[in-house]
Amino acid sequence: MPRVLLMLTMLCLGLLMVGCQSVFSGDSPAGASEQLPIPIYYEDKVLVLTYHHIDPAELDFTISPDRFVTHLEALKKHNYNVVSMEDYRQYVTKGASLPPNAVVITFDDGYESFYRYAYPALKKMGYPATNFIVVKSTDVLNPKALPHLTWDQMREMKQNGMSFYNHTYDQHRHENTNAGGNPRAMLANPLFLVDKNRPETHEEYKARIRQDLALAEKRLDEELGDQPNLLAFPYGQYNDTVLEVGKELGIDLFFLYLQEGINDRDDTLVARVNAGQAGLSAEDLLAKLKRYHDR
Repeated sequence: MPRVLLMLTMLCLGLLMVGCQSVFSGDSPAGASEQLPIPIYYEDKVLVLTYHHIDPAELDFTISPDRFVTHLEALKKHNYNVVSMEDYRQYVTKGASLPPNAVVITFDDGYESFYRYAYPALKKMGYPATNFIVVKSTDVLNPKALPHLTWDQMREMKQNGMSFYNHTYDQHRHENTNAGGNPRAMLANPLFLVDKNRPETHEEYKARIRQDLALAEKRLDEELGDQPNLLAFPYGQYNDTVLEVGKELGIDLFFLYLQEGINDRDDTLVARVNAGQAGLSAEDLLAKLKRYHDR
């Protein structure tokens, strides 16, 4: 075979092989790969998740460390964008933008299990999270209660993207509201004064919750540095007086509980999705989030 014809034959075979490789690899002949678009479930809205306690023994609103990790992995795999509380606050108060599929992760009560179990998993994934702490439970050790976070632990975690805000100083309890008992959430109800044999007046009630919330903000600032004022209602219960006092104290955002939904930038009463239920699988969590995509 003449040399020129042989060279042309080899060249054609080479081009044919490159074309075949492109077909089987899914690449274009030019070598450019095609990627599926990242799904957008919602834009200019935010889903806020809430957890409480993490422990190997699941019960009620306690989930296991392994289950928590599967939740984080599912968020990543399904293209949810976990954003910080400060980014979310800027979105609401300053008109800042957020990525699509935005999610904020929160915890309530300030249990030490956040440091032991949640923090390492969050740090590994590069995810920020917020814990609303009952401040007195950190200031005053109660050996009979579940261990709570220390200020040193919070300072360490704050250096790595975690944040800590107000869940009252000492109003996360139920107390009697009349002579017959009738215990209700302290923050949201006037209490019965046993020594005076009468309920609190409106002025006394307002002064009590103002003193408590202001003390919580003061201690948070003293220990963690000057920071925004945010409040999660104990048991999710509040009233107009709580909102009035909170706004007078400069509280920007108020976080609900067991009132689920998705939030836009006009919502200063923030709905949260309960993600910390015992037995809630990653698939169940994703299904729950999907219910709110189009709302």
